[in-house]
Amino acid sequence: MAALISLIILAVTVGLAFLPGATDEATLPAGAAPVIEYTSYDTTSELLADFAGRPLVVNFFASWCAPCRAELPHFVDAHAQFGDRVGFVGIDYQDPDRDAAIALLTEAGVTYPIAEDPSGAILDELSGLPAMPTTIFVGADGTIVDRHRGIILIDDLSSKIEDLL
Repeated sequence: MAALISLIILAVTVGLAFLPGATDEATLPAGAAPVIEYTSYDTTSELLADFAGRPLVVNFFASWCAPCRAELPHFVDAHAQFGDRVGFVGIDYQDPDRDAAIALLTEAGVTYPIAEDPSGAILDELSGLPAMPTTIFVGADGTIVDRHRGIILIDDLSSKIEDLL
């Protein structure tokens, strides 16, 4: 019974994380999972404007993508290492199962902002080639410095981030 109650609390907490403006941790139950900030971007320029003047790593992922699942823990590690100097945002690409995406993010320990790209427009504009996963590296001036299509692990990810700095 206690396990069921804990599971319900976790599910509600994670669900609240995907509501705009639902990042006030004071309203969460004690011992709840950290809130994943959910941000909705209508355009690429709006996304980049939020990180103006700061390098940015944009990772496109989906719950249905096995390589995406494998690389997410590496992004969590990179965010812990570089997050004070580089912005991170994950974008859930054309994911038909939002609950699976939420579970994946929670399991991986993601704490950086997450957005959705249900139409694929943001990936199309930033990458030009829809491949999953895709990571875009944006300089502090807002220009795309590099695009990485396919899985990227911590050594290569860290190297590319160092290049941004």
